[in-house]
Amino acid sequence: MPRQGTSSWFNEEDILRALYQYNPWWLGKSIPESRLKPFRRQDYYKIFGKLDDDKILALIGPRQVGKTTLVYQLIENLLLKQRPQDILFVLLDDPSLGISSAQDVTRILELYAKSILKKPLEDLGKRVYIFLDEIQSIENWERVLKRWYDLSYKIKFTITGSSSTGIMEGASEALVGRLYPQIMVPMRFPEYLQFKEKIISERVKSSNERMRNALKAALTEGKKEELAKIISEESEGLLPYKDRILVHLNQYLISGGYPEIAKIESTPDVVPYLRNYLHLTIYKDIIRTGRVRDPIALENLVAILAKNSSQIVNRESLGKSLGLKRDTLNAYIHLLKTTFLISEVEFYSESRVKRIRREKKIFINDIGLRNVLASALDEQTLANETEMGRVVETVVADHLHGLRSSLEYSPFPFLYYWRERHEVDFVLEPLGKLLAVEVKYRENIEKSDLEGIMGFARRFMPALRLVVTKNKLGMEGRIFFVPLWLFLLMC
Repeated sequence: MPRQGTSSWFNEEDILRALYQYNPWWLGKSIPESRLKPFRRQDYYKIFGKLDDDKILALIGPRQVGKTTLVYQLIENLLLKQRPQDILFVLLDDPSLGISSAQDVTRILELYAKSILKKPLEDLGKRVYIFLDEIQSIENWERVLKRWYDLSYKIKFTITGSSSTGIMEGASEALVGRLYPQIMVPMRFPEYLQFKEKIISERVKSSNERMRNALKAALTEGKKEELAKIISEESEGLLPYKDRILVHLNQYLISGGYPEIAKIESTPDVVPYLRNYLHLTIYKDIIRTGRVRDPIALENLVAILAKNSSQIVNRESLGKSLGLKRDTLNAYIHLLKTTFLISEVEFYSESRVKRIRREKKIFINDIGLRNVLASALDEQTLANETEMGRVVETVVADHLHGLRSSLEYSPFPFLYYWRERHEVDFVLEPLGKLLAVEVKYRENIEKSDLEGIMGFARRFMPALRLVVTKNKLGMEGRIFFVPLWLFLLMC
């Protein structure tokens, strides 16, 4: 491949020294334990088979969610069958490398071919695996990858990034049909529980698969009684572990699902970690893009959205309170979405015009980040009914994104809400079917609490109606009542 130009910074000896540090297997060394964690996230099993196809594999998700760890786990497995020299890992935002352009990436690949593979990349007889970490830090990265991909050399590229815009916008313009995105998010509760309770890990996994399959059958085949039966059986089967599950659930509702956070037992010790994650996201992934003129307003916006997570946001009044024009506010919200800090839930209507015109609900994606921003990261939150209502609805929103994607794969699944006289918290359309979900996390549920979901059902006839409760389990008429802990284990 022809060179794209030269850079005065590029010292081959210095670059090789750094590459040997990133790739210790070239010298017959093991991957350091600090980079290779024993717990393998579900994403690992979803994507391992993708290493055998030609598409560029993109791992996209917020910082500190475990993307680099997963890459090293993939490499560890590859080393069982590949020559060490056939695997290259590069951390592209490492200041010691000084990489500033896509042309610099090309030069590193050429240096790898010359000094490690000892042959040009066009002469490869078998596949090599190239992992490029934090690729969104390189301007025009998609163009150089497109050129390499289109040459049809025996190269499997895996890239990671902490901004969906940085990856997906490039892919939509230059890599159509060439890229497979896998979104990584903080651990949802079933995975969190497997992480915390290795003894019951397989039992939790089995319950998750069984209930989710039953939910799918209830949606697509009308097997509602079978769903009720299976959820009841799983509730009974998990009874010996229920007390421990609820302890972990309470901790999860406070601290969230970041892998490093899950290791911390003391709630106050979680706060500095989460604040650091937030700082890295705002200042490394958002502000340094140059699209934020008022960082203080951005920080205030995040804090307001956290306090009001799960609420419908009036953008006009929000913009006025922050001193931001509507276009600027919309741009900031878009940046928060693309770095996975928040998600939006649109109004449900069969008319696309009505969906667009109505204001959206906004959620902070990780409940730990929401709580630290809202000054609610302590055990007292569990006793505050109003605060817990917002906490639980925020967690349910995140899990419904996962459930929606698992039923019918979509890297960015849509959720909706519905409101006329009364409200339905969530509406989904998996597999072409309507699923209505209402959150009523309280001891007693009155008939008046169900007017929203019943009104929605009369108008739209959803295939399934679920109410997430604190303790109530069972089926009454056409409505399923499922306790939060069981509902999360199903997602």
